[in-house]
Amino acid sequence: MIDKVKEVIREASEIMMKRDFLIKEKGDVSNLVTTADISVQAYLEERLTAILPGSIFFGEEGEVPEATQGYMWVNDPIDGTANFARDLGLSVISVALLENMEPVLGLVYNPYRDEMFWAQKGKGAWLNDKEIRVSDKNWNRSMLCSAMSLYDKRFAKPCFNIIEKVYNETDDLRRLGTAALEMCELAAGRVELYFEVRLSAWDYAAASLIIKEAGGFCEMMFHDIMPLNKPSGIIAANSKENFERLKSIVYEEIPVQLY
Repeated sequence: MIDKVKEVIREASEIMMKRDFLIKEKGDVSNLVTTADISVQAYLEERLTAILPGSIFFGEEGEVPEATQGYMWVNDPIDGTANFARDLGLSVISVALLENMEPVLGLVYNPYRDEMFWAQKGKGAWLNDKEIRVSDKNWNRSMLCSAMSLYDKRFAKPCFNIIEKVYNETDDLRRLGTAALEMCELAAGRVELYFEVRLSAWDYAAASLIIKEAGGFCEMMFHDIMPLNKPSGIIAANSKENFERLKSIVYEEIPVQLY
């Protein structure tokens, strides 16, 4: 089944890479959707549910399903839509398969570099046909990927505070504009730390499994079960020590649920 899912995602990426689309705003100048997002999601829903009959499909450009038990595909058709609209070459397709709300399969595809990050629960993480592991860098040699709550800038100040604290103690930081790709870069050993205050399930469902299967640590803030109808903060790191240090800094600034 994994090979079939990879094939479907690659086919969907051809729709994306044609770059024949219109842009709309979803209530905010920073929150965009393109006709390519809608077309990619429709293609994935049709093909993926056919691979696994009876499965539920939940995508960014759709409604939250009423049923949550059994198998559910969780999809971001184009993670990094603003990058895509500006042709920055930093956008991915993210697909996770959940069983009773637990990720059991995760795939994130970067068509610009033909990089397919994928993992199956209990069976490791891979980049194309090569197994990947998180890096072994310690805290002061680590690189952070993060963001500043773009879709709700009321939460920007604690995010800036966290970034400043981590930056002063570590190597450097990056902001790529696509959560799923940043998290996969951590899984592949290219960066070591990740934090974002407000992500939706489609942003992190696949990449969180990939990080864990690559030997890293990833945790939702204030949630034990992945919420489909509200955002969650995400903290991730390459090692337990780095994870605990990052987590302590985050919770100093955000001790309670903000939304």
